[in-house]
Amino acid sequence: MIGRDSNDDIDLYGAKPWIAGLIFSGALIALMFGLAAGFA
Repeated sequence: MIGRDSNDDIDLYGAKPWIAGLIFSGALIALMFGLAAGFA
């Protein structure tokens, strides 16, 4: 939770949430541009 995670808790997750977040945000942006181009 916000304000509760120590550095040890954060390090426990490693890079996987960052990678998943980048993939998700990239897909979301690509989808928005794709839909915008499709409707234009």
